[in-house]
Amino acid sequence: MPGFLEGLFSGGKQEKELKELYQKILQNPKNYHLLVKLGDFLEKKGQRGKALTAYRHAAERFSRNGFLVQAIAVNKIILRLDPSQNEIQDQLANLYTERGIAAGEGPEGSFGGKSLTFPRIPLFSDLKKEELIRLMEKFQPKKFPKGDFICREGEQGDSLFVISRGSVGIFREDSKKGKIFLNTLKEGEFFGEFAFFSQSPRSATAEALEEMEILEISKDDLDEIVREFPGVSKILWNFYQERLVDTLLATSGLFQSFFPQERKEIIPKFTPQLFSTGTLVLEEGASGDCFYIIKKGEVEVFTRDIQGEVLPLARLREGDFFGEISLVTGRPRTASVRVLQAAELLRLGKEDFDQILKRYPKILSVLEESLRHRLGGKMKALGVFRESPKKEGVF
Repeated sequence: MPGFLEGLFSGGKQEKELKELYQKILQNPKNYHLLVKLGDFLEKKGQRGKALTAYRHAAERFSRNGFLVQAIAVNKIILRLDPSQNEIQDQLANLYTERGIAAGEGPEGSFGGKSLTFPRIPLFSDLKKEELIRLMEKFQPKKFPKGDFICREGEQGDSLFVISRGSVGIFREDSKKGKIFLNTLKEGEFFGEFAFFSQSPRSATAEALEEMEILEISKDDLDEIVREFPGVSKILWNFYQERLVDTLLATSGLFQSFFPQERKEIIPKFTPQLFSTGTLVLEEGASGDCFYIIKKGEVEVFTRDIQGEVLPLARLREGDFFGEISLVTGRPRTASVRVLQAAELLRLGKEDFDQILKRYPKILSVLEESLRHRLGGKMKALGVFRESPKKEGVF
């Protein structure tokens, strides 16, 4: 590397910033992002040829060490400066799709005679070569300073992002709970797929936690790729479903205190179930063998008085949960639940519920509070209380 650097730094008076960058590269030879910074500096100074050389060396080193997203990002810069330089992009696709992807392992390959094992990247790991090349063609690199927002909750979602450098914090705003942290995403991870599938505004805000670079692909370009390669949509859909459940758990009162990794561990235990309007999900008096979180739709919780008349107790919506009282107390269901609007519910069986409770006892306080409020709400509805308890529950 020193010989290559000397060629770029030689000739004429060097600026202080350039000298400092030179020293940093020598001291941190494995920090290939510094080579990208060198290319940026040289390009700004109008030294296009030297800038291309710096970018090529950065792309080569990223490639040799298996950093696919970073290599793609640099190659996009190279192609912008010299559109004829597209052979590395094809080579990257060959390397990354050569072996092991279908089995979910890090693909292996060789670059310049060196054996490589590439890290598994969520969006790319299950793509075929042709699909990967098309994605690489459409991505556009962007940079964001620390504290900047890549996208905001409520905005129209018209693109998807892949992180090539740095990290991003994902959060939502709640009128009652305030800022709800969802996750931290790092290099190789992607976000923005919610708007692609739901055709709705952004469901969360993404903030740069440090100086970062991303690859962005517009919804129109992604639609085009999906029409050509339907398998891309399936890959995105699987991640969308998992992220949707994770967001639901993060905003649900029961699992809000869980760390992202803890939520990730319990997501597979939930089974999605669809219920049409009018369906009775739980019946009062029946034994309790499961617990539900509402993913979509609306349900009504009700009981009956001694004459058999229906007494509505509550309406529950997205993020609300029900069915926990029987699982905690071991007694029959204390109320019935029916669907008011076609609903998608996440079911958690008693065995898994008990395991989660044992492993994460911190949710006990939430369950106890829920049990107290809901049983208090039911007794009030039945006329047991003339005055409502201090905190009124839903049933």
